Amino acid sequence: MGRDAPDRLSLRALTNRIFLSAGLILAGAGVAVAAGAASVSLLPGAVCGAAIACGNFFLIRKILERAFSGGGTVTKGFVVQYVLKFLGLIGVVYLVVRYGGFDLLGFLLGLSSLFLGVLLEAVSRSFEPNA
Repeated sequence: MGRDAPDRLSLRALTNRIFLSAGLILAGAGVAVAAGAASVSLLPGAVCGAAIACGNFFLIRKILERAFSGGGTVTKGFVVQYVLKFLGLIGVVYLVVRYGGFDLLGFLLGLSSLFLGVLLEAVSRSFEPNA
């Protein structure tokens, strides 16, 4: 299936980039552990952070798809869902950092996969010709 028009947001491509960045982060953490540059505790933290980042994007995507499927009107329900998702994310990150026992650097690296995925998609789109 071809790419969407350049002016439309391609959530499938963005999802793929987020999974790619999570895989790259986990592979990099594995290489760092294998080379002895990091402790083994880095990997579970990176996996947990990447899982939270991917779950967060999944929820963002579902909320946005529901919000804009009704003709482009944004309702109060959208705002409430988005705020609750954000507060839930803050709560999960707090609980993981406070009580999870994961390596904090690994967790933050995994959590950054959402940002890196969006960045990869933006860079990829910047090289597309404007038609």
